[in-house]
This record gives sequence, structure tokens and C-alpha cells, in this order.
Amino acid sequence: MVSIAEQYGFFWETLWNHPNNKDLRGLRHDPTVLLLDDEVFVPDRTPKDYVRPTGARHTFKVKNVPAKLNLRLLDEAGHPRSGLAFVLTVDGVETPGTTDGDGWVRASLTPTAMAGTLHLVASDETFQLDLGHLDPVDTVRGAQARLSQLGAYHGAVDGETSEMFTAALRAFQTSQGLRATGELDASTKAALRAAHQG
Repeated sequence: MVSIAEQYGFFWETLWNHPNNKDLRGLRHDPTVLLLDDEVFVPDRTPKDYVRPTGARHTFKVKNVPAKLNLRLLDEAGHPRSGLAFVLTVDGVETPGTTDGDGWVRASLTPTAMAGTLHLVASDETFQLDLGHLDPVDTVRGAQARLSQLGAYHGAVDGETSEMFTAALRAFQTSQGLRATGELDASTKAALRAAHQG
């Protein structure tokens, strides 16, 4: 929703909360995750008129609403990788930083950013970042991607239900105190969404 709003000159909240997008809100619950065939209503833009005296200089500020990157780094034991110097590169712009005490990398991005890299300086590790490519949690591919990013699933993110995916889903359900059915039910979707958002 953020990149669509940017493309048409709106704040994402304006589109997401528009009455004509009520069904979409009920279906997706998360404005940052849409499917290819989802329909978003985009209203006509209404120009704003400002009356200012001539012969004077006037400054207009345009609000910028960046997208947010929240990425948590954990070691193999599940402990936060805190205090690591990194360089985040998105759209050719390098941003240095350090992971916080809980291992988080947090950054503002342009809403249209689609790819980047995160380079950890001390260990010389580089991670490729696909931005804006996450399917909704109520799809198998979306659940696989979230479980994979949480380190709970190591199979293909292909939208196919497999024994490995079902086992990962059961393990996740157990870790969240849910009934281990291996099914992507409403409580599992909610828990997966919450765990993934940190």
C-alpha cells in the first residue's frame, strides 16, 4: 500500500482507510502486504488551493512518509546479535549503523525501494534483501516466508504445502502455545503475523 500511495501521490493511510477499500482491509489486515490480484481503490486527487500575497516569498513543506525496515538478527541459538556494525545499501545509498541491544536493524526507506543489501562489517557477511516481496500471512507462500525469516522453516518458499512446511507450522504452533494442527488457521495466522512483526 505504501508504494501504491507513493505512486499516486497519497499518504498510505488515505488509501487504506478509504471506504471503498473496506473489503481489502477485512481481507488483508496489513497494509504492507498485498497479493498481486488484490484491488486497491485510488480516488481522484483533489488539488489544494492556498491563498498567499504576491510579491513575497513563501515556503511549502511536503510531508515525506518513508517506508520502514525492521530486521532482527539472531544467532543460531536464537540470541540477538547486538552491537554489530553494518552498512545498509538501498537504491545505491549506503547507511551505516549498529544493531541495537535486541539485534534490530531499523531504517527508513523510500516507499518504492525493492532491493538492498545488509553488510555486517566485522564478520564480512552480506545479506540480500527483497523489499516489498512478502505475500500475505493467509497464503502458504506468505506463511513459509515468515517462518523462514524467523528461522523455523528451511524449505522452499514456493506456496506448496509439504511435510517440511507442515512440521515447521506445528513446531511454531507449539512454541506459541497453540494446538499443533499443522493447519494455517486464524489463531496461527495472528501469532505468525505478531511474531514476524517483532
